[in-house]
Amino acid sequence: MNLHKLYLGSFAALCIFGIVVGAAWRDHVRDDARRDAILDTEKSSITDLKQSMAAARAQSEAQLAQWEQRRRQLAVAPQQAPEVIRELVPMQTPIAQSAPPSAQSAPDSPGAVLTKQQEVDLAQYAVSCKECALQRDQLQQQVNDQQSIIGRQEQEIAATRRAAKGGSVWQRAVRIAKWGAIFGGVGYVVGRAQR
Repeated sequence: MNLHKLYLGSFAALCIFGIVVGAAWRDHVRDDARRDAILDTEKSSITDLKQSMAAARAQSEAQLAQWEQRRRQLAVAPQQAPEVIRELVPMQTPIAQSAPPSAQSAPDSPGAVLTKQQEVDLAQYAVSCKECALQRDQLQQQVNDQQSIIGRQEQEIAATRRAAKGGSVWQRAVRIAKWGAIFGGVGYVVGRAQR
């Protein structure tokens, strides 16, 4: 009779052990699937972010090329300079086309007239200012995109570390308590079977 109890206790312990191993394997597979899902989500969002970065870069490069072409046209056609100046240089009062400056007039008086070369230089300067503003915006967008990528990669690393540790502190504590309860129960059953 005692031998039957030992076999029965051993069989019960093996069944419980099999259930525990199956549950642990299921938890492991679920944690791996969760980690892989997080990684796939992060990869797809990073891919979307890279595509939007490329589109923004292409758009700003097209605008820069347009402004560069406009600056080159000013050297060829200086008659466009006044309208470029009106478009790009904000002024309280427009440049007045009046009499040429005399020895008595101040250089910054509103009656001063710009020469054609000064108009071209001012227009080219205004266009280059516009190009610099576009480049600044492009660089700021790149910095923001890089910070976003770094943030996502930090989240990915944290999730991977947590999964490598076996989950959060709470998940590990529950897992340890579960194994302790199972092996304590198995020890109790085997001890009772040997009496």
